[in-house]
Amino acid sequence: MQMASSSGSWLSNCLLSLIFLELPTHLSGDAGKFHLVSLGATAQLLCPLSLWPMTVPEEVRWLRPSRQQGSRVVHMFLGGKDRDEDVVPEYKGRTALVTDVQEGKVSLLIHNVSLEDQGPYQCQIQVANLTQEGTVTLRVAVPSSERISSSTVALAVLLLVLGLLIIAGIYVIWKQRRSKEKLLYEQALQVENLLEDHAKEKGRLHKVIKKLRSELKLKRSAANSGWRRARLHFEAVTLDPDTAHPKLILSEDRRCVRLGDTKQAVPNNPQRFDFVVSVLGSEYFTAGCHYWEVHVGGKTKWVLGVCSESVLRKGKVTASPANGHWLLRQSRRNEYEALTSPQTCFRLKELLRCVGIFLDYEAGIISFYSVTSKSHIFTFTHTFSGPVRPFFEPCLHDGGENTAPLMICSELQKSEESAVCKPEEKPHANGDVSLKVNPSLLPPQAPEIFPFDDMVPSWPSDLGPALQKLKVPSF
Repeated sequence: MQMASSSGSWLSNCLLSLIFLELPTHLSGDAGKFHLVSLGATAQLLCPLSLWPMTVPEEVRWLRPSRQQGSRVVHMFLGGKDRDEDVVPEYKGRTALVTDVQEGKVSLLIHNVSLEDQGPYQCQIQVANLTQEGTVTLRVAVPSSERISSSTVALAVLLLVLGLLIIAGIYVIWKQRRSKEKLLYEQALQVENLLEDHAKEKGRLHKVIKKLRSELKLKRSAANSGWRRARLHFEAVTLDPDTAHPKLILSEDRRCVRLGDTKQAVPNNPQRFDFVVSVLGSEYFTAGCHYWEVHVGGKTKWVLGVCSESVLRKGKVTASPANGHWLLRQSRRNEYEALTSPQTCFRLKELLRCVGIFLDYEAGIISFYSVTSKSHIFTFTHTFSGPVRPFFEPCLHDGGENTAPLMICSELQKSEESAVCKPEEKPHANGDVSLKVNPSLLPPQAPEIFPFDDMVPSWPSDLGPALQKLKVPSF
């Protein structure tokens, strides 16, 4: 049985071979034949090889011959079905094999034909062990409306791009010019508004300056007349030795104080200053108006004014109104400071030789005057709630230039001739040393008498606020 079966198979193969060998001569194909199809249509390429009717080929290959890449597989039929393992990617899914068994014809369908698809196609058919091949050429017809050369297309695209760029450039230039015009217009409006505001501000400043000049003139007049009125409340204050720093030397009449070289053996009572070389007045003020004068001629540094009775006496103390001090200080020649917080520094036209200090307790005013120029220096304002006392500090020697004493005037002085205090050799109680004053250098003893007609009998009602706010340091 096996031999019979193998013999039958051998006979069938031989028969097929004979049939394939007996194909007509035209089955070898003709490379001159071509198939024309429209762009985008489906092309049906008929293989130029013809088979005997009812013959089914074992393998059919459609190839694209190429000199550069060799033959590429467009479609493959093997083992009774289509295979796409070796098919080039651009043809996958676009091809199909059509077999007419009765006519013995094989065709290749190519869908959605493009210009790249035109060219020769090779058909290979294998029957039994024999293989035949033929070639057919595909031509793609382009509609007349689309028959444009690539250079023409490139030129058209280039012109279109250039046109768009020109339009964009013109738009950008127009936009920038429009923005500049808008910016210039806005700047012109701003300048006009600034000029208008400047004119208004200039007019307002002229009015303010005129008003300030009037107020300044009023304050100057009030300050000068205030000095004369302040002298009506003159008091001959004295120094309290129990508060004096151990290095301070007081005169016998307790109106002159200077700094000694060494500390004296004095009681360390709670009232005594032990760091700053200061001394307080013996008088306590809780009401009313009070005025006293102090000679500062020959000194380069000093501190004068009023302080609260409750100020600290021990250790370093920062002098300020918040700590109960309302003081004026000479720091250098012709440089003065009101010990506000922060300090108010100023200069005067002339060196101070005699300082007048005025206290109005109820009004809360502490004013300083130059006795020589009869002018106002500075004014503190404060609401007092306890006793206040005069404050004196001759300061350190300043390299030997500040050895002159501070001298409290016992009477109103018509001039500012400085007296010279010289200590006596005889010490006194509480560490005080008697100081002898040269009578020939003392100012006249008669008090200054002001003619009644030269003085205003009462304070004008409009000068009170000006005096309370008077803090301009120089005139």
